[in-house]
Amino acid sequence: MYEYLHGRIDEVGAAWVILDVGGVGWHVAVSSRCAAGLEIGREHRLPVHLSVSETTQVLYGFESLTERALFRRLLQVNGIGPSSALGLLSSLPPNEMVRAILDGDTKRLTAMKGVGKKTAERLIVELRDHLEDLYQPGAASSLLAAPRAALQTTTDLERVLVQLGASTTVAETSARAAFAELGADADFQELLRFALGSNS
Repeated sequence: MYEYLHGRIDEVGAAWVILDVGGVGWHVAVSSRCAAGLEIGREHRLPVHLSVSETTQVLYGFESLTERALFRRLLQVNGIGPSSALGLLSSLPPNEMVRAILDGDTKRLTAMKGVGKKTAERLIVELRDHLEDLYQPGAASSLLAAPRAALQTTTDLERVLVQLGASTTVAETSARAAFAELGADADFQELLRFALGSNS
């Protein structure tokens, strides 16, 4: 029904964004990695997916068409709903997740938050033959495909903290404390929660 929304970033949370489109504020759920790349006041175009159930309607937004395509294929896996799929996208970049599934790398998949051995095996069995078109060789240099390099500098985390109201100095200190405590491989949402806690 909706292909994309184009507007000004009005607010950014850990896993959501308010996009002002012609004076109408759209609340869009996004992965924490997508949120980290958004800047308040900037014009942005978000590919979207509308999820409708008996009780709710949720609009999901994505950093790229590839992220949305992977989200939709994750929904085809038994036991994975929209919220779970978005959580997976927050835990691992699309290109890395696709590669892990194609390689049958259960160790890499179970490193994602909320993914046990059975879920990892289900992802591999049900998606392995349906993801080849989403893998992008050489994409590791992009922010979304290789967040570790970016996260090691704490830049993304600092930016989100500033958008949530922290001063530049406090954001830098809190981000570095989060990385020192949890490590660069920690889930972005866990890093953000720690940084917010140290900032309170």
